Amino acid sequence: MRKKYRGTDSVVLCYFGDGAARQGILHESFNLAMLWKLPVIYICENNNYAMGTSVQRTSNVHDIYKLADAYEMPSDVVDGMQAELVHESVSRAVKRAREGGGPTLIEIKTYRYKGHSISDPQKYRTKEEVEEYRAKDPITLVRNTILENQMATEEDLAAIDARVDEMVVGSVKFAEESPWPDDDEVLKDVYVDQNYPFITD
Repeated sequence: MRKKYRGTDSVVLCYFGDGAARQGILHESFNLAMLWKLPVIYICENNNYAMGTSVQRTSNVHDIYKLADAYEMPSDVVDGMQAELVHESVSRAVKRAREGGGPTLIEIKTYRYKGHSISDPQKYRTKEEVEEYRAKDPITLVRNTILENQMATEEDLAAIDARVDEMVVGSVKFAEESPWPDDDEVLKDVYVDQNYPFITD
């Protein structure tokens, strides 16, 4: 809402999973976003199982992108295992939002290989299903595309991996060695100025 009041071309990307699509507050948000033509892209990462129950067992609507129809909201469904398709879909939605077209719901059909938590026995799916999706891993597919189209070499990718590893190790070290925040940080950025709730930082 603040982005609209400020008149900037910023767009909000709001991520949620297929399980959260069952919550009423999401639909309240859809309604107001369409009413006010807010520049927000709702992105549902649908990995089929929420915490451990399939979409087919929790909803009469299996194609989550169709939920947008009730609000006359533009929507799209995309194969989340193909990074290029995700990029194209989000780019279209962002362009629409910046042109004043309001929100879009994008359902990204994807998958998770591990359980929802370390205590998840994953009895709701087969090992064969997991392996089927592993064969379509988007990181592997993008890597292959990069190499096949000679956008980078194996050495280039290895150097990127090394930089990322170094960054992660450095971030963990920084977090572990940093002092606890002061008590006055508790409410920082939680509330905005009551006089101008939508246009102040």
